[in-house]
Amino acid sequence: MIILAFLLIIIASVPIEGKCSRLPSGKCWVNCMEDIFDVICNSVSAAMVHSDISVFADTSQELRLYIWSSPNITRLSADIFHLVASQILTIDLQDLTALDTFPEVYGLVNLRRLSVWNSPKLVALSLELLPRSLYRIALNKIGLSYFINNFANIVAMPNLQQFVLRNLTIKGWQNDFLKVFPRLTLLEISNSTIDVEDGDLSQEADLRRFQNETKVETISTLKFFNNGFTKATKDASIKFSHALLASITLQSGENGDVDISMNNMSISSDMIRGGLMATAVRINMRGNSVEGATGMFEGFTQLTELDMSRTKLLAMRGMFSGLPALHSLKLHHNNLQNLSQIDIFEGSQSFNLTYLDLSYNDIHILPALNSLVRIASQVTYLNLQGNRLQLFLSNTSWQFENQHAGIAAFSRLETLILSHNRFSVFHGFHLAPLTRLKVLDISCNPLEVLRKEAFTDLPPSLVDVDVSMCIRPPKLPPRFEKDAFTTMPPIRILRMRASAYKKSIFSALRFSRETTQSLEELYMDDNDMTALLNNSLPRLPNLRILGLSRNKLQSVQAGLFAGLPNLLRLNLKANRIGSIGANEFTNSHRHLQQLEELDISDNGLYQIHRGAFDGLPKLRSLMLGWNPTEIQGIFESGGRRLEYLGIQGYNHSCLKPEFFEQLPRLRWILPDIYNLVLANPDDRLNRRDEHLISLLQVCEVGPDVPDHETYPGLKQYVGVTIHDTDEGDGVQYPLITAFLPLNYCPVDNYVQQLSDFICTGASTMDRT
Repeated sequence: MIILAFLLIIIASVPIEGKCSRLPSGKCWVNCMEDIFDVICNSVSAAMVHSDISVFADTSQELRLYIWSSPNITRLSADIFHLVASQILTIDLQDLTALDTFPEVYGLVNLRRLSVWNSPKLVALSLELLPRSLYRIALNKIGLSYFINNFANIVAMPNLQQFVLRNLTIKGWQNDFLKVFPRLTLLEISNSTIDVEDGDLSQEADLRRFQNETKVETISTLKFFNNGFTKATKDASIKFSHALLASITLQSGENGDVDISMNNMSISSDMIRGGLMATAVRINMRGNSVEGATGMFEGFTQLTELDMSRTKLLAMRGMFSGLPALHSLKLHHNNLQNLSQIDIFEGSQSFNLTYLDLSYNDIHILPALNSLVRIASQVTYLNLQGNRLQLFLSNTSWQFENQHAGIAAFSRLETLILSHNRFSVFHGFHLAPLTRLKVLDISCNPLEVLRKEAFTDLPPSLVDVDVSMCIRPPKLPPRFEKDAFTTMPPIRILRMRASAYKKSIFSALRFSRETTQSLEELYMDDNDMTALLNNSLPRLPNLRILGLSRNKLQSVQAGLFAGLPNLLRLNLKANRIGSIGANEFTNSHRHLQQLEELDISDNGLYQIHRGAFDGLPKLRSLMLGWNPTEIQGIFESGGRRLEYLGIQGYNHSCLKPEFFEQLPRLRWILPDIYNLVLANPDDRLNRRDEHLISLLQVCEVGPDVPDHETYPGLKQYVGVTIHDTDEGDGVQYPLITAFLPLNYCPVDNYVQQLSDFICTGASTMDRT
């Protein structure tokens, strides 16, 4: 059955009327919802590409061309593109595994971006085949190992500003290779293997010559991260990496970013104080080994963010002196356990250090008189997760005065993370001086008993408290006294995840009248609950969000949520609910009448009663993915406000026109992990959609930076229309557009799967 989209008015200059769907080969799809058309070709030959893009010949229509999952393409010669040579702005090649010759794109005079991903037979970079208009090149998982050019002193690529190399093996680098890009501002070498033999870098003089000949002074963003070194050539490869980095002088300014993280190489003070980093605004050297940190950052007057996590850093006196502009310092997973004896901030000139991460440093005691106290009054975010703190003892302890003074020094603190430490007792009065504290995380500590003293005298400014226990059966949860939560201040968010509390914890949730009224979010996920009765949940009149995911609930009793009249979001994901009957969400019980978001995905649901969700008049988002149930008929008279529908893993009958007619506001459908489908487009798509963004998953392998944003919040996606316009019968069904991630994680035949997912036999566009 053919579903026909509403009549789309295409730009007058484009003589392609009445169609917005597949191109002649049937393997390429076009999205004509924007000024620039996206053309996505899947499992095609070079001849098919030529035939399909020729549809736009003799027009002025600008194009972005994506050729994906096409293992039969070995070359892309100039004749393929010549009919639309001035119209193509972007070429993105993914999974062309047989491609063995660099594409001939020199005739594409307006080409701005070229990306090639997963072409292992492509072993040569032929710069002479590239147009001078090119702004960005991104090469990912190709066979290229030697970076050379044949242009001598000729300026070959005058407009190229971004050069990106990912997942490659680098064996050779011509000294003046980057001189071909005189306006280069971003250089990225990441997730690659450096395998450079000693050769020309064996002597100190050779290194200096390499640095001088390689010297680049235009770069403002350097990304050299997560690289590895071949064991046989490790010393020479590290020497090459140091020399390459030393040859770069970073441009000063607000965009001065240096990321040399996760390379597992030694970084010395001389390397840091050189031209590369002295003018940087942000430096990330996480995952390396730092040698001699004292005085390393002298003169770094513009540095605002510094990440030295996982650098085997030892506390040294005055190691962070100076740095007047610093406002974020990350030092997690180091060896700073002796902070109480060594003042790492001696001589500090910082007046803006608001973010401090000291997690996982084996810290036993907070220093009371020096070091942290010197900068404590500036800090608004303090992360002490994963240390060995045994704070919060009673006021009779001999350590009380010191620990109390150390905590009180952070007078402006708003967020305090104390999870995964070693205190078995917690007394809230220790935090009473922190009158601005909003977020407190004491999760994953070996608390033995929850008593009301734990929350007594906590600052009334608190908004968000996390007391999750991070334990799983058969390990037993801590005991809790029936009045444990009666002293909790009037917070808005309470997190008690992964605590093995079962349903009994609800009997202890006896709050003061103020807290009962203020609580808006309650997270009880991962608590081994097997059943909840109608009287299990306390009355919380202003609760907006309830998380019950990853428990073992087998059913939802009618009236269970009657004490939550203003609930907006309910998460029941990954339980064991087998069926949704006619009574769980009906109007007769007058509950959940404000509910907007419901997630019951991954439950093993095998049956949903017809009209089961009709009793939720304000439902905007319904997640039903990874359940083996049929979804057609889940609404009979309801669903009029539904905008988001998740049906990942759905493999029943395709969605028919009647399905969309029942849901007039439906906009987004999530048919699998990475793809989504748009129905009923309207002007709301021009606004940022936080809920949609929260539902999306981004592919982990090789994400690129897009040159456009299809809709606000969808930067990593590109769209294709999978329904053509109507053919004159006057019937206007919803326009259906698929959004696909901008990298190669979907299955090879995802375009066909998406077209089968909606009942369609969409015809192809004719040549003009």
